Amino acid sequence: MNKEDMIEQMRKYWITLEPAEKEAFFLRVRGNGLLNRQPAVISHKEFLAIQLFHIGKCTWVLSGSLLLFIAWVCSRNAGNCPFALTSLLAAGILYETGRSGRYNMTELEQAARFSARSVLLARAFLLGAINTAGLVIIILAVRPFYSYPVIRVFLYMIVPYLTAALLGSVYERRHRTDQGWGSVLICIMSSVVFGSVPLFFRQLYEERLIVLWAAAFIVTVCGLTFCIRKSISEREEPVWN
Repeated sequence: MNKEDMIEQMRKYWITLEPAEKEAFFLRVRGNGLLNRQPAVISHKEFLAIQLFHIGKCTWVLSGSLLLFIAWVCSRNAGNCPFALTSLLAAGILYETGRSGRYNMTELEQAARFSARSVLLARAFLLGAINTAGLVIIILAVRPFYSYPVIRVFLYMIVPYLTAALLGSVYERRHRTDQGWGSVLICIMSSVVFGSVPLFFRQLYEERLIVLWAAAFIVTVCGLTFCIRKSISEREEPVWN
């Protein structure tokens, strides 16, 4: 088979069929005045509101249930182990930020009105802000049950949460086809580790080690920021048209 025959065969197999009722569709669009209509401008607040309702109800139910459970455990058992439960909160944000890649929707979102970068940042911001606000409310509510200052209780709760989110983000970037169970397992293992470490290292929650917790907070925030930025840059690579 020569080159011309090969090209002819490729054209025959790869020919694109005309969509059914194409002319009727354009006539209807032109008749309704939709052909040259410009999309309405959406503000940042409206865009965040759209993403707020786009996040799955199961994710909100999971986050709300975990926050209530953490508050209940802390009020009933004013020990250090309940702090480790905050790692489980990262499961919701990991699921939402990785949903596009998990369902192979990244290319479609890149071709849509809002870029995958905007959607990812909006979902991460909303879930992160609401989870953090919920933790702050819990800290203020359970503060009378602890002898620690507010800043120490905040670090003890936020560091496990950020650690699980960081480890899960690294996993999501390397295993985009996973159905999310790997991230859930990472959150569970992080909670188990933070809950069991005090059994072997009782000095972990002493006041003199507060610098260690502050350093871990800074490292996890910087690492999570880097992972999100890296994930966004990978999603915005050129795609097939």
